[in-house]
Amino acid sequence: MKNIITLIVAIFCLMLAGQASAQVDVRVTPVRGQFLVGENVQLELKISNNTDTVLVLDNTPDRPWLHFTVTRSGSSQPLPPKVVPVFSKTVINAGSAKKVVVNLRPFFHFNKDGVYRIVGTVRMPDMQTTYSSPRATFTLSNGGTVKTFDIQNRGRRLKMHVKMMRAGDKDCLFGQVVNADSGAVVGACYMGQYLNFMNPRIMMDRGQNLHVLCQSTPTYFTYSVMGADGARKSYQVFQRTGGPVELVTTGKGIRPIGLVPAKQPKPGSTDNYRPITDR
Repeated sequence: MKNIITLIVAIFCLMLAGQASAQVDVRVTPVRGQFLVGENVQLELKISNNTDTVLVLDNTPDRPWLHFTVTRSGSSQPLPPKVVPVFSKTVINAGSAKKVVVNLRPFFHFNKDGVYRIVGTVRMPDMQTTYSSPRATFTLSNGGTVKTFDIQNRGRRLKMHVKMMRAGDKDCLFGQVVNADSGAVVGACYMGQYLNFMNPRIMMDRGQNLHVLCQSTPTYFTYSVMGADGARKSYQVFQRTGGPVELVTTGKGIRPIGLVPAKQPKPGSTDNYRPITDR
């Protein structure tokens, strides 16, 4: 009898613990499973308020209401943050959820390839209770180099790479800028889905901007421009006009020929190009 009572009490305690842990649910989901080193590392943060009261999440002078713990494969120690991220006050109504997209790159030194694991933790208004997300995983990769330009920019020697990397189930082209002396990655960005029906057209203009034109599907072509800081300056989707497709230099700079801006695909089209963006 004593053992049965003990078992009932243990089950009851587990039920209470389960109810308490379900009051606030925190989830972090990377927008992609793999990023190029230097890209924005973006994830979706979802906080569900399963209580019957309004949840007000705010910072105090000594502690933020939200923080992230990141570890890299091969190390048991968390990555030290470059800066402590501070997020604005958030209010979530009872029985509601809030989703935001967070870029972690400004807060952590994501300068090495490898597998990274991340946990998001939310601190409650009582300043004591916390809720943490299940661990999420993403990979940083250096990709494969397609073409490299060596430039001088503001007293720095830079390497501007076009790289190929698998993103989801698609081959994609990315731009990446690396400091040639230190090896540090300045920045990187997505430049287009790549279908190898046509070799990508890659050029550098006088302003040290990298231009990439590639075929993304049998119908659609992507034309992107990246600056020397590794940030994407423009992104356009085109369709073929019937003639040859090229990048050419004109009096007004570099531009694609043989293409026109893409139209919306017809309903039910099997060639509906949906680009992978870095938001």
